[in-house]
Amino acid sequence: MGARTLVAGIAAGVLVVGAGVWYFAPRHDGGPLSGNMLGDAVCLNVGEAADATIGYLPLKNTGSDPITITEVSVIGADGVEDDGALLVPVSAESSSGSKTGWAFGNGPFDGENGAPTLAVGAQLKQSADTRLVVHVHRPDPLGEARLTGIRIEYRSGLRHYAREMGPHHTLRPDRCF
Repeated sequence: MGARTLVAGIAAGVLVVGAGVWYFAPRHDGGPLSGNMLGDAVCLNVGEAADATIGYLPLKNTGSDPITITEVSVIGADGVEDDGALLVPVSAESSSGSKTGWAFGNGPFDGENGAPTLAVGAQLKQSADTRLVVHVHRPDPLGEARLTGIRIEYRSGLRHYAREMGPHHTLRPDRCF
C-alpha cells in the first residue's frame, strides 16, 4: 500500500508541475495570429476628449486551430489608460482608423447582428478575419498622452503567444505638427 501511495503522490506532483508549466509557459512571439507589427507613428488631435478609439487593427487566424484571446493591453502607456478592447467585423471598419472619442458606446457587445464582441475571451476560428479596437482613457484631458502599440496574448492549442502591433500614437490636446 505504501508503494501505491508513493506512485500516486509522484503522479499528482508531475501533473501539478506540468499544469503550472503549461499555464505559466513563455509567450512565443507571433504565432498564427497575423496582423500589422509595431511601426509608424500617428498623431491624433483629440482636443479635450478624455477617450479615444485606437485601432481597426487587422487580425486573422492563419493557423489550423482556433485561437482564444487571453489579454489585450496597451504598450508603453504614458498619460493614457486601457479601458478594454473589442473585436469588430471587417464590414464595420472605419476609414479613419483611430479617432477621438469612443466609437462604440456602452454596447451591446454580444456579436449579434454585426455588433462588436469583447476581445478578451473571444475565439477566432481558422481563417477568421476581424478588426481589433481598443478604448483608451486620458485621465488628464489637457495633457499629451502616448502609447507605443497594443499587445495581444492568446492561446492556440497548448501554446501561448503574444503579438505586438499597431502604430505609435501621440494624443495631443492641440494640433499635431
